[in-house]
Amino acid sequence: MAPWPTSLMQCFQLNFNAEEDFYAPYNKLLCTLFPVDTPFIVVPRIYRTTDSGSSSSVSLEYTVLFVNKPVFVLQVKAPSRFRIISAREEADTQLRRRIRDLVSSAAIPTLHAVSAFGTRLCFYSIQEGSSIAPLSVIPDPDLLVETVPSDRWDCDLLDDDGAIRLKEVVNKIRNQCENL
Repeated sequence: MAPWPTSLMQCFQLNFNAEEDFYAPYNKLLCTLFPVDTPFIVVPRIYRTTDSGSSSSVSLEYTVLFVNKPVFVLQVKAPSRFRIISAREEADTQLRRRIRDLVSSAAIPTLHAVSAFGTRLCFYSIQEGSSIAPLSVIPDPDLLVETVPSDRWDCDLLDDDGAIRLKEVVNKIRNQCENL
């Protein structure tokens, strides 16, 4: 049995390569997880980023709000960029910066976030006054160290494990919001 409804699975199973190809599927997913007839609002944000090589690209981020306060952030990147170490580092840095900025205004104690390269997921969380999980890897100037190892994106949204993990995070968020 598929981990998501057929119509949602079909959205993601098209032959996508570019980041923009994922805008509609992720919007549909988030509106399924945070329905429009609830106090949740899914806010897409498209912004231009400049990477360390000074090339420019477009990035997509969704922020889910509960009564106009953030509860979840999802960042989407093109799957083709996953194998590039610097792309993972930049995605990690962008997401950490974003949730660090949002945590003080979050509606619930723990702000959750996901970095997605296509359908590969890496889960993050932060509580105000604490460190972001997973912890950052400190670079060593004498060693070639991957500061954002590829195994952090350890599940796929379209597989049972990835769907279960995402649904668990969403259930935590929804339960905490119900108690406000």
